Amino acid sequence: MNRKQFIVSTLFASILLTLVIIPITHQQIGGTYDPWLDYNEDGKIDVNDLHPLGQAYGTLGDPTKNVTTAGHVSKLIRAAVSVSVDPGPWGSWDSDLIWIDGYAKITILMTLNPSSLNCTSTVWAYDSSGITLWLVDTCKFERHWVKTYDVMNQQIRVLFYNINAFSITLNVDIYLVA
Repeated sequence: MNRKQFIVSTLFASILLTLVIIPITHQQIGGTYDPWLDYNEDGKIDVNDLHPLGQAYGTLGDPTKNVTTAGHVSKLIRAAVSVSVDPGPWGSWDSDLIWIDGYAKITILMTLNPSSLNCTSTVWAYDSSGITLWLVDTCKFERHWVKTYDVMNQQIRVLFYNINAFSITLNVDIYLVA
């Protein structure tokens, strides 16, 4: 091999090596690191994160996910979304039993549309059987009502009464915090 061939082959090998190294060093150009996708929590998203996905493929369950923020686990429950409550003495809305076991505080937010002067709500707490109950609070409110409680029992139920002469649209959000 003469000197000219050696220089050309070295230059060609350098170009090939550069083409191989550039894609390896720039694999994350298209996106940013997402810790929710790093299932094995090793700091990189790779083929090892596919194993838990493969094991869970096809399963069903609750799509809400507990979120840890500053060491506090929280969960949002949308108990009522644009529920129409008829007027009159029998106009009411009653939530399902909501499990709160394992949480330290609950915050209940109610919103009415249109605003009203004749609406009341009660919050009840239940034991694990859902039979024994305690009255937690009764409130009268207009458009918005929000209150935070320390968790006392394992289940709660929210009841809303519309004593107006017109229908009301009700939204109820419940925030659980550990």
